[in-house]
Amino acid sequence: MKKYFSVALAGMLALLFVGCGDKPSGSATAEKEVYPQRPIELVIPFGEGGASDIFARKFSEFMSKKLPQPVQPINKKGSGGLKGLIYAASQNNDGYTVLEITPSHVIADVMDKSPEVKLLRDFEPLTRIQSDIYILGVPKNSKFNSFTELVEYGKTNIVTFAGISPGGLDDMTLTALADATGIKIRFIPYKSGSEVKAAVLGGEVDIYLDKVISAINYIKDGSIKPILVLNDKRIVQIDEFKEVPSSVELGYDVTIGSWRGFVIKKGVPEDIKVKLIKTMNEVYNSKEYQDFAALNLVNIREGFLDAEAFKADLNKQYKIFDAIAKKVGLK
Repeated sequence: MKKYFSVALAGMLALLFVGCGDKPSGSATAEKEVYPQRPIELVIPFGEGGASDIFARKFSEFMSKKLPQPVQPINKKGSGGLKGLIYAASQNNDGYTVLEITPSHVIADVMDKSPEVKLLRDFEPLTRIQSDIYILGVPKNSKFNSFTELVEYGKTNIVTFAGISPGGLDDMTLTALADATGIKIRFIPYKSGSEVKAAVLGGEVDIYLDKVISAINYIKDGSIKPILVLNDKRIVQIDEFKEVPSSVELGYDVTIGSWRGFVIKKGVPEDIKVKLIKTMNEVYNSKEYQDFAALNLVNIREGFLDAEAFKADLNKQYKIFDAIAKKVGLK
């Protein structure tokens, strides 16, 4: 009886010590498994109503369905996306702040717009989701009926285009195209996107550059004549673009376009990053997101890049924009 009692007591003590020893790591594991324990902020570095805002809000809605806590979009507009970048950098690296980025943030790095905060230095890529294709067009009453005609004219005459931000994505894209073709271009600044549209439609400037989803209605109603697709091939999925040549087709290796992806501040625990990436991948591959992408015409060019490929692409784009900026004297 005494022997039995001793064995039983030893067993109980062993269980007690094992339980005490496992408690800290067990609690930490449980805490990791329930991430997120509170809402995640998804920072939209632009104002409400634009393409980046619409995308991020819809994507956060889809992510919320797959996580135990909601993903809450917040707008931090200003300085071409820089205000949102700075805000995200000021938050803790605990996985509860995700930042949407676009080419504007790479350009901000190139132009050294904020030495204190850098995209490529202070953040880590999660995934790229969308890649928009740029369309080059001219007003309906333009004397140009093809991109070849525009190039011939532009080699000896100045071609004008409207925009909001000198040195922004549109300016960089058209500068790259001008360098490849030999045309002379001039940036005409306007205060807002609506003023830019009015200038183009009114024939105040020669050319119009925009994303497919933004251009399609103007093309359908005849206000804009599309003359070039900045892509490696034609857009055959949309009738209005089937006869429009691509830049690569004409011998110009300029396929710059807009895109949207997500990054997180450096130092976030690896398991949290994995959780976010896994959730974003699931959303991207879901029928509801693919239907949304098709409706918004952002499924024409493959947009998805995983974290490693996205990081490589960000570095590649930095080199492209840096070369353009140096060539035209922007830095």
